[in-house]
Amino acid sequence: MTTRAKPTQGQWDLDWVVVANAARARIFQRDDENQALREIADHVHTPSRQKATELTDDRPGRALKGNASTAFAPHTDPREREHKRFAHEVAQTLEEAALANRIPGLVLLASNPFLGELKAELGDAARRLLKHSTPIDLTMFQHAELEQRVTRVIGSPAVER
Repeated sequence: MTTRAKPTQGQWDLDWVVVANAARARIFQRDDENQALREIADHVHTPSRQKATELTDDRPGRALKGNASTAFAPHTDPREREHKRFAHEVAQTLEEAALANRIPGLVLLASNPFLGELKAELGDAARRLLKHSTPIDLTMFQHAELEQRVTRVIGSPAVER
């Protein structure tokens, strides 16, 4: 699902484009000279890639009743907790940049459900700058392939300024 209308040519000129999933968030801005995407930040969250058992230091609680026993699952899955923590970190970076007037607009391209987690964590300043969001994971692509895929999703940058 895409939010907001497709842009007209040149609409995304200097906006920050965030390409993310639950373990990595890359932030891009268009280069003033050639309009190519230029990476300005790369956040990697290693705990999001770990197994849930590696993220906890104790075993689930147990209850014994006669010869039967049961194990209690934690209220929040450790991996989900790490995904939320990472979404908060990325959103905080975006909020700080928005408050410092470093972002003219914001485009979020993130895996599902991480896109929802990231949008939920955005502060008011960053939320006001959000122009477009699409649930898609483009974190594994580089250079020309990434440029083509981003262009397919949000449209072409301006050829001339």
